[in-house]
Amino acid sequence: EIQAAYTKGNERLHMCYGFDFLSNPYPSGTRIAEVLQNFQDRAADSWACWAFSNHDVQRHTSRWNMGPKAHRAYAALLMSLRGTACLYQGEELGLTEAYVPYEDLQDPYGKRFWPKFKGRDGCRTPMPWSHDQLHGGFSDGKPWLPVAMEHVETAVEVQDQDASSMLNFYRALIAFRREHPVLWKGSYAPVEADDTFLSFMREHGNVRLFCAFNLSDEPRTFELPEGVWQVAEGAPFEATKEDTTITLPAWQAIYAFAGE
Repeated sequence: EIQAAYTKGNERLHMCYGFDFLSNPYPSGTRIAEVLQNFQDRAADSWACWAFSNHDVQRHTSRWNMGPKAHRAYAALLMSLRGTACLYQGEELGLTEAYVPYEDLQDPYGKRFWPKFKGRDGCRTPMPWSHDQLHGGFSDGKPWLPVAMEHVETAVEVQDQDASSMLNFYRALIAFRREHPVLWKGSYAPVEADDTFLSFMREHGNVRLFCAFNLSDEPRTFELPEGVWQVAEGAPFEATKEDTTITLPAWQAIYAFAGE
């Protein structure tokens, strides 16, 4: 599909929206490496748009049964891929799939196939802006879909005041990505992958960046690639470096720049 779209429209196609991570299979390190290698093999000089959630699929933190720490690790991975990162509304708040009662459904598919398939409204509920206003501060009038009560306590107003919140984590992550163009412009080269770990190299101009992600609830120890590496500052993660050995706590990531 990637090759067909790229070949057919390479004179006019500006960006290819990837559906690989919008499916149900859990994105293990092995699975992500396969998707990235497939893209590399078929359209390495094209531009991709990567997403984990959108208005047509169950929110990924529910779809993949992720806790907050896992959500953060995968957010970092998404923001470390070459191309455009697409964040769906509420993703930066860590929102889960909302429960929408049958009588409030708007999606025709949900109405038709209830209760086996409850439709797509669970990911389309209003963004919660405030925890103490009507409809979560989304609107003074009745919204198209009801505000999920379980989302109100994670409203923007609440998270904005908490330095350790998911919202402020995303802000730090986006700032880190913006500061280092190698993350979104650089070439991609795999280093290591298994079901609970993924690492790769990014390169842009004279900048080389090593990225590694512990996708499990156990610590992970590994060796840096050959050479001299300086751990990047500003990334909202924890890691321990001893000479060339890195230990990542559960659901943590590390970024290291090649140096002299």
